Amino acid sequence: MKTAPLVGAASVLLALVLTGCGQDGAPAPAAPSGSRQPATAGSAELPAGIASFGAAQPLESGSWTATVRSLQEMTPPAKDSVPSGWSAARVKVALTNTGTDIALLPETSVTVRVGELGLETNPFTGPGVAGFPEPDVGAKVKPGATFTADFGVAVPPRSAGQRATVTLEATQAGLAQADAVFFEGKVPGATTPASPSPAATAAAGARLSLGQWSPDGVRISPLQLAADDNGRREASLELSVRNDSDDPRPGMGVTVRVLVGAELTTADTASAGLGYHDAPIAPHRTATSTVDVSVPSRAVPGPVTVDAEQRGGDRLTFEGALK
Repeated sequence: MKTAPLVGAASVLLALVLTGCGQDGAPAPAAPSGSRQPATAGSAELPAGIASFGAAQPLESGSWTATVRSLQEMTPPAKDSVPSGWSAARVKVALTNTGTDIALLPETSVTVRVGELGLETNPFTGPGVAGFPEPDVGAKVKPGATFTADFGVAVPPRSAGQRATVTLEATQAGLAQADAVFFEGKVPGATTPASPSPAATAAAGARLSLGQWSPDGVRISPLQLAADDNGRREASLELSVRNDSDDPRPGMGVTVRVLVGAELTTADTASAGLGYHDAPIAPHRTATSTVDVSVPSRAVPGPVTVDAEQRGGDRLTFEGALK
């Protein structure tokens, strides 16, 4: 079984090594303890639960608040940090201890998705962008103090000026479940034309074609094929999942099976969430990940069917062609 890589986002959670991170004694704006608050000033057009860059979001225990500053352009720390045609951005995240005791810094991961389709970004580390410490470091934060971390992300082409949605997952000491909060702003740079919109949503009960949205918000793009290699051809597709709910969606949770020919021979399988980062999806936002599979060379050209099994067992069938 193959898995879809982090293209980042792709992967495991973004737990980055401590270097160049720090505390300062100036507390960030405090938020009331208890349940999560809606987005604050400057975010009137955002769905409830998503805060603007610079605003504070309380974590559910009420003992921490989180803030994400605006993304900033940066020079990649190494030539191979950023894929060809991509750009680099710096993300600054601050966690403030709003409790009354010294507390262990929550285990924290960050995911950045860009554009209307929520394309995944590719994290990198380097001087000045070391990110959050590993949990075993045991970093402590004084009451009222703020721990600030910077990390880098490679941003896909044609994303400048587009929406940037940041998901922050924090697991506090003594708690088993991560708390997810969401922030939103813009990718740095002059606005560029957005990628072409995908096909409209299919009618309920209609056959689904690759590139169409299903009525419940799943889309699989046509497959992009590489050259023959010993009878197999590497392929990639984009898996998109739309969250139309007022609540966060717990990741994509989709298993993709590629079937070729009229006989529907299984060519490959990729399970979302096992081999790449499957962070929660913000309310009324979309997440897209690139999934790598392969098909027999003899199946090209020819029909292809992609079976998408969602969390809970619901299945969708998309049809198209390999060419």
